[in-house]
Amino acid sequence: MKLSHLRDVLAVAEAGSLRAASRQLGIAQPAMTRNIRDIENELGVALFERHVRGVRLTEMGEVFVRRASSVEAELRRAREEIEQLKGKTTGQVSLAASTAASIAVLPRALANFRKDYPNALVKVSESLFQPIETDLLEGRVDMYVGVFDEEAFTNQFLIEKLFDNRRVIVARKGHPLSGTRRLADLVDARWVRPTLATRTSEADFERMFERAGLPAPEIVMHSRSTLITLMVVASSDLLTILPKQWLEFALAADQFQSLEVDDPLVAAPVCIVRRRDLPLTPMAERLCDLVRRSGTHYGQQQ
Repeated sequence: MKLSHLRDVLAVAEAGSLRAASRQLGIAQPAMTRNIRDIENELGVALFERHVRGVRLTEMGEVFVRRASSVEAELRRAREEIEQLKGKTTGQVSLAASTAASIAVLPRALANFRKDYPNALVKVSESLFQPIETDLLEGRVDMYVGVFDEEAFTNQFLIEKLFDNRRVIVARKGHPLSGTRRLADLVDARWVRPTLATRTSEADFERMFERAGLPAPEIVMHSRSTLITLMVVASSDLLTILPKQWLEFALAADQFQSLEVDDPLVAAPVCIVRRRDLPLTPMAERLCDLVRRSGTHYGQQQ
């Protein structure tokens, strides 16, 4: 099995057709077809099946691509680490961040990183931890920065807390309940519940009312998108609950307000999460350090 075999399989899996993959890599299609046939013969299984618009992975192909992606990522890291140790400032780093971390930590960290590595490629995705856990384990993402609950802890990761966090009740500016200070005054309100960091966080939403001896909140909408949640809240009298960073975000600060009630909502802390057995490249280590400094600075300002 050659590295060119892995390259071709991954390219075809991503492009969805041999023709598109060969054009993307600048390789003759017959040569790519031969490489894929060779590796299928070596493995004794079919990696792709044809359909009307191209090819798609078989079940065995999906298993192979998952492992091959990790191999390719490690080889890329090895090349980049050598180049960076030689003094070059090129390469790439991949980071996933929750919304709270994106607002509180990333602007400062990324601005400083660009000064050190102006030619680097930074790949940033917005996500909670669980959807990108596999990407972290398989090396497609270098680090996660965001809300992280201890219930998600596994010894496969290094966890470094940046700062404690909290959530707030969010309403549009001019909401009829503006100035409310008692949770009891919100019993008749209706709510949008966004997908929160963990099931524990979602349960805490209901427990807030339960602890106060109040009936459960009336939830009329579930949302997997913070943007949609904010759009709905901005145009109605519905309330929601979000990390407090959203009210620090310039584009949202003028549209919304928090309702400061007597039972504050604690949120999972914001952490850096990285794979324990996978050292970062010098470039990724530098970004991690800048995220750490930015998080420490933010925590001290709270």
